[in-house]
Amino acid sequence: MTRFVPPSPLTRPRPGRPVTAIRRTAIRKTAIRRAGPSVPARTLGGLLVASALLGAAMPARADALGSACVESGDTLHIDGRRAYGACRGGIPVRLFGITAPAVSAVCQHQGQTWPCGRKAASVLLHLTLDRTVTCLGESVDPDGYLIAVCKAGGLNLNETMVRLGFAVSAGSRYARAEGAARAAHAGLWTGTFKRPAR
Repeated sequence: MTRFVPPSPLTRPRPGRPVTAIRRTAIRKTAIRRAGPSVPARTLGGLLVASALLGAAMPARADALGSACVESGDTLHIDGRRAYGACRGGIPVRLFGITAPAVSAVCQHQGQTWPCGRKAASVLLHLTLDRTVTCLGESVDPDGYLIAVCKAGGLNLNETMVRLGFAVSAGSRYARAEGAARAAHAGLWTGTFKRPAR
């Protein structure tokens, strides 16, 4: 908080400049010189030093929290909005360790094609609808998407999408969930499909 410091008696008004303007300028300059660094800067510096000394875990820089705009079965935008058929704004997130078919992809079941890509996106939409989605991740892909594990309503969305059969495991983390979906003939596993790849 700055203190009021009266202007110097040497400050004299110049012609055409009101006395109040001179006083305000003199007060500001004197107050800034005497106040030093602002309180918020000192507080922030103190918090950073304290957390470093105590070894407190700082939240990951790339974490995201909010409502979800679903782009596909493995991609969403946290706090994004749908406009003209696409998610705009927000934090773009790709679900870590899984791959879902593109929205335009079709799969086969008993000789019939079905829009499995749209269905995968629809399943993710239903899992996130009217829920706060929390995504934790520390890496960003070359396209600027946060690679994260996301949860909504107590469900791990990455694992749930694989377990329901609307995404496949991309690595070993969700391989067991993929095996369970394949054994149950769930989602994509009801028929034949081209394994999605990033």
